[in-house]
Amino acid sequence: MTPLPQNNDTTTQDDHDPLPPTEMIYYTYDGNFQLDCEAKILAGQFIDGDEKTERENIGQTGERVVQLSLDRTVLYAQGGGQPTDTGSILIGGDATGKEKSEIFVTKVVLDRATGVATHTGTLKPTSKDCASIGAAVPPPFSFSWIGADVKVSVDADRRQILSECHTAGHVVDMAMARCETMMPPTKAYHFLDGPYVEYKGTIPAEEKSVLLEKLQATFQELVESDVATEISSVSRSDAEEICNKMTGSGSGNQADDYFQLKKMFREDEIVRIVRVAGWPVPCGGTHVKSTGELKNRNWGITGFRCKKGVVRVKYGQEWNKEK
Repeated sequence: MTPLPQNNDTTTQDDHDPLPPTEMIYYTYDGNFQLDCEAKILAGQFIDGDEKTERENIGQTGERVVQLSLDRTVLYAQGGGQPTDTGSILIGGDATGKEKSEIFVTKVVLDRATGVATHTGTLKPTSKDCASIGAAVPPPFSFSWIGADVKVSVDADRRQILSECHTAGHVVDMAMARCETMMPPTKAYHFLDGPYVEYKGTIPAEEKSVLLEKLQATFQELVESDVATEISSVSRSDAEEICNKMTGSGSGNQADDYFQLKKMFREDEIVRIVRVAGWPVPCGGTHVKSTGELKNRNWGITGFRCKKGVVRVKYGQEWNKEK
């Protein structure tokens, strides 16, 4: 979020200074499993619409749509093929009985250029706020909160299933490698409505049936092995060494820079490497602690298709359940 002009409904920590990058707590291994944190509000704005509409909405429900930037967050920002986390931001409240205001966060977006995360959600005012709603916007809506301490919490159930979905996508990568069908990855979709991983390449028609069975069996073997997930942040040169050693880049079978690290990251940039089932991938997403956590929902490979030089490997829950 860029600095906002000062008025009743928008404000920032300092209208002249750019906001510092948001600390994305889930980038670290321990932070990946952290579900709440304390944070500070740095900037915010209401985005309901024009002033007349805003006052009408407030009068009817007491709710408003708000965007906030914080100094740190546990909420995952949508990207990398993974949906946004949802959760809440709790503001105010103390031992004297002062009521708290709560924002139900529906989307988090990270500006890659500035590193600033924007949280969008619905503000649920306190009962006192609702009673005071009238011709004027009550004081709590004036963003006197800038600099205030808040508690940020993740919807734990949603985080768990989305982390499983993302981890399962990486297990697909390792299954492809184990079956000697390594192809450069081009796209991943780790949403629950039909997740898949795409690769650049082709599979001969006569090999498809046998390969699918091998991939499905290998995926399940990796789940049964309960391989621990590893997360680390390294220099780009170290990331190249780790990933290229595993993928065989430069060996003649694969093009150099299998994951296009030189294209994706500056030479001086830190790269987050996630190892799932032993397979290292540059990744900013959230994951489960081990492949064994994919058992409960019975994740697995459901099929694949080949079209115009692209192989799409589909996966999902209850993969072997009869349709």
